[in-house]
Amino acid sequence: MLDTTVYIDAQKARLPQALSARMAVGEILHSAVALGEIAANLGLLDPAHIGTPGVAQVLRETLGRADMKRTVSPSTEAWLEASVLAGILARTQGFPKHDRRKLLNDALIFLSAHEADAVLVSRNVRDIDLLLQIRPDVRVLLYDQV
Repeated sequence: MLDTTVYIDAQKARLPQALSARMAVGEILHSAVALGEIAANLGLLDPAHIGTPGVAQVLRETLGRADMKRTVSPSTEAWLEASVLAGILARTQGFPKHDRRKLLNDALIFLSAHEADAVLVSRNVRDIDLLLQIRPDVRVLLYDQV
């Protein structure tokens, strides 16, 4: 299952070669949460900015390539657990208020991968590592961008 960071790095051609090769032959699951983060950026773009049409096109193409039949949404149980995990980490790690929603989304993607018995692929080492300290049973592949 792909975290939002994977889509971003793929758009910028910054995925490690080995990861790109693996993704080309493997079955990919998409997270409804990650796709939602991408879609939200469409609404956040400034229509008056000169770069908006190009960025919007890339975002639409990214969303268009995602197979909706291979998209996983978090269950009610995942929502509840993710909310508790995000709250614990926000409190114990001193996350500022503006980062807490992102942390909740990370926890939702993390637990969705676990529910789907998938490996979560992400560059978000900081947040995923914190989640792994609480839930070490979730399978994750972390990478650095090129």
